[in-house]
Amino acid sequence: AQDPGSDYGRQKRGCRELMAEFAASAGGDPRFAVLPGVLHSEPVWGNGTTEYALDALLAASKGLPYTCPVDPAVTLPMIVVDDLMRGLIALQEAEEEALAEPQHGYCIPGLSFSPNQLFSEIRKHRPDFEFTVDLNDNMNQFAQLWPDELGTEEPLRDLGYAAQFGLCEMVEEVLAAHAERNKTTAEAFAAIDTDGSGELTRAELEKFVRKYLVRGRERGGYTYRRQDAIGAMVDNAMAALDTNNDGIVSWRTFEEFSRSNSVEQL
Repeated sequence: AQDPGSDYGRQKRGCRELMAEFAASAGGDPRFAVLPGVLHSEPVWGNGTTEYALDALLAASKGLPYTCPVDPAVTLPMIVVDDLMRGLIALQEAEEEALAEPQHGYCIPGLSFSPNQLFSEIRKHRPDFEFTVDLNDNMNQFAQLWPDELGTEEPLRDLGYAAQFGLCEMVEEVLAAHAERNKTTAEAFAAIDTDGSGELTRAELEKFVRKYLVRGRERGGYTYRRQDAIGAMVDNAMAALDTNNDGIVSWRTFEEFSRSNSVEQL
């Protein structure tokens, strides 16, 4: 169900025009795909309209309330990254004569749901999950412009592709991945927080660094082990972790840092 007058429809028409021009000037067999919002279990993502779903799942995994920036009743098309890759590979590998769509352009459909449906599914795993609504005018406007769903007939007919992930499978998989990551982060924090205060000090970080260097030395993984380098290493760690320069690293700061970093890597 695609409205040719919507921004989404105009985007697809624009792709078709570009691909037709490219095919005429360069020849060959150009193909293109139009994608819905991508869902995954990785720790970081952007800040687009459909990323609200990833934000909500992350908050639920941590037992935190979530503030929804779009109309909770609006339905948006999404796709789990596993399905996305299967769809793109199917488009890439399809025989040219099988591609009946103009300029060989295909939407890659996945699943569609509203925030209300997502939150209901989350509560099957996290009954205490809470949310409020505070509309972001820009994000909500885009949410209203998107189609409710992408057509499934053409990719199935020409590519042999159909999505495999539904809402319940997606929520279960993403929450499980976050839970495992949260556990690993908590264990890393506890290993440094030797006094159990729930905060990290420079002295605790230095103690951890010295212990880590010893472990590395035992494994033969270091070629440069001068002790006067420890101060610089701790300075580097504090610069990354002590975001408000108060000499203390809170659990929340450490948790956010650990979404895309680790102290050992640092």
